[in-house]
Amino acid sequence: MKKISAHIDKLMEELKKRKQKPEYVIMGRNLCMEWLMEMTREGLIELNDAKKYRFNHRGVPVIVCESEILEVVPNAKYLMEG
Repeated sequence: MKKISAHIDKLMEELKKRKQKPEYVIMGRNLCMEWLMEMTREGLIELNDAKKYRFNHRGVPVIVCESEILEVVPNAKYLMEG
């Protein structure tokens, strides 16, 4: 299976080629869990005891949702149009 981080990077590069700045990474809960395990295995993230977490991928905020989606979007307006 391809790494989730690599897939996110690819989606971000596609946006940059279209001269759009990636503002949000949107991913489903199960994908987020896999991504977090991947990041902790590689030592790129450390999870401490906290009530609330905020995650970023290369400085881009990650939004976790119920549906199994993996998308990088340029802005919130894009979400409303889709």
